[in-house]
Amino acid sequence: MVGAFAFAAVFYGAAEYEHMTGWKWAIASLATSFVVSLLFPGFIPGLLGQVGLFGVLWWQNSKRLDALHVDRAAKIEEDRQVRQERVRQAREEADQRRDRK
Repeated sequence: MVGAFAFAAVFYGAAEYEHMTGWKWAIASLATSFVVSLLFPGFIPGLLGQVGLFGVLWWQNSKRLDALHVDRAAKIEEDRQVRQERVRQAREEADQRRDRK
């Protein structure tokens, strides 16, 4: 039982470090420990269950980071377009002022 809480603490810390919801991963770790200990008693199956859960955490984090990179690229492109539009408007205003003189 102490091992289950130790794994839960590790998952909580890892998830918080990766800017994910730590308490959800801690609960998932406790649930994994509980289910695996009921189905396959022993340390090795419990450890393998936690390793599998860590793989899921890694996969979810990589998906989150990929989505973050896509969002950032879209925002950068949007900012570039806004700046180009501002430059175009400023040039038009400058041309209009020059034509008035």
